[in-house]
Amino acid sequence: MRNQPEDQNAKIQCTGYGSAFALLIAGLGIGAAVSVFLAPKSGIETREWIATKCLDGIDAANVKVRQTRLRMHELMDQGQQKVSAAVIARREALGKAKAEAKPS
Repeated sequence: MRNQPEDQNAKIQCTGYGSAFALLIAGLGIGAAVSVFLAPKSGIETREWIATKCLDGIDAANVKVRQTRLRMHELMDQGQQKVSAAVIARREALGKAKAEAKPS
């Protein structure tokens, strides 16, 4: 049975990215709210600027997601090719070993 601190460390490691993302989103929201109050521009201009920046951020995130997805597909394809090559090599070695083991 594992120690309880190890279980807690595993939980922290698994959820670290989720909590970091939540903190990032919270920070962005707080920053946007503060910028509305401290902005030198009018309310409409500030809201348009914030909306534009948010849309730019969403577009950039979508691009990164697409790039990551493509990279993951490439890595999966490479992994499948390596596994297939290993299976073929194993079959050939097994066939060769069987042929050598057969008495003539």
